[in-house]
Amino acid sequence: MSSIWSPLVRDGTLRFVSFHQTGLWADVRGIPDALAGTLRPVDGLEDAVGVLRAPGVERVVATGNGAAYYVAHALWLASLEGGGGPPLVAVPCGLAVRERFRWRPGDAVLAVSSSGEFRDVVAIAERAGARPCVAITADARSSLAAAATARVLQRVDAQRAVAHTQALCGAYASGLALWAAVAGDSELADVVTTAPDVAARAIDAADAWADAALARRDRPVAAIAAGGGTAWAAALELALMLKEVARLPAEGVETREGATSAMFGLDRGHLMVSLDPADDPLGAEAMRLCAAAGATTLRLPEVAGADPRLAPIATLPAAAALAAGLALAAGHDVDRPAWTDAYYEIARGAASP
Repeated sequence: MSSIWSPLVRDGTLRFVSFHQTGLWADVRGIPDALAGTLRPVDGLEDAVGVLRAPGVERVVATGNGAAYYVAHALWLASLEGGGGPPLVAVPCGLAVRERFRWRPGDAVLAVSSSGEFRDVVAIAERAGARPCVAITADARSSLAAAATARVLQRVDAQRAVAHTQALCGAYASGLALWAAVAGDSELADVVTTAPDVAARAIDAADAWADAALARRDRPVAAIAAGGGTAWAAALELALMLKEVARLPAEGVETREGATSAMFGLDRGHLMVSLDPADDPLGAEAMRLCAAAGATTLRLPEVAGADPRLAPIATLPAAAALAAGLALAAGHDVDRPAWTDAYYEIARGAASP
């Protein structure tokens, strides 16, 4: 267990806590079981495959918000590494919901929302009309599930913290399983079955890594996270966690951007986190150049033998530990940040025009 303990005042009482005592970390610890439940077998997979492989489907537009959009982004990146299936593109729901977004004949929607109630995603599904829509959600009774042509149901055993952990991993794993079936990619289908084990080993690796990563570390004033392949989507999620949990300005970028445009604004007091393995020459170059700009650099721990396409799952435990540790050091509430009520007012308020 980490020896990093931070003071936190809650309900007028001063307590010393570590990230292990947060609801966020408890959610992370439950990821392997939630993944196993999601994948044994994937509920609704056959119907969803039938929708996306139907004659006339020429493009799949994957969409969501925040962590759900990063799932869509990761699925797009994974689709670039294999063949088969229609082209897949990832579009934030705030763009796809607007009237100016030009849908094409032959488009199908892959809508991601664990709650099934994010207002823009629901609006996209409800306005689809004859356009087929597959939902990835954790609630079979949600508005999104009701509006979709077919739905893939993931399992979220608990969400004690506002930040998504089990929801992100389950949505991505079920989305990968769906895409493997749509594309006829048996290798990818086999990779998906390893996700619960990869998640369990990632938790152990993060636990062992957190002491050195958090010990005597000054709180940065801003951060960037960089990763290649599907780790780019994981870098977006780490940046989101640093913003939503640790309340740090952060940017997630592709590795090459980390060594170029994202490096331009770095200076002392900034943090650069690499999600690439140690043997990745582009990742090593990005870390070297960011360090030369004055930033402190940090690499998330690797999970030996994990397929690179599982990076959003394999990196999430360490990302959560880092964000929670930095949040606690600054006295922030890890599980219910100050922005929570404002977010839900926007996320589930009146439908967007």
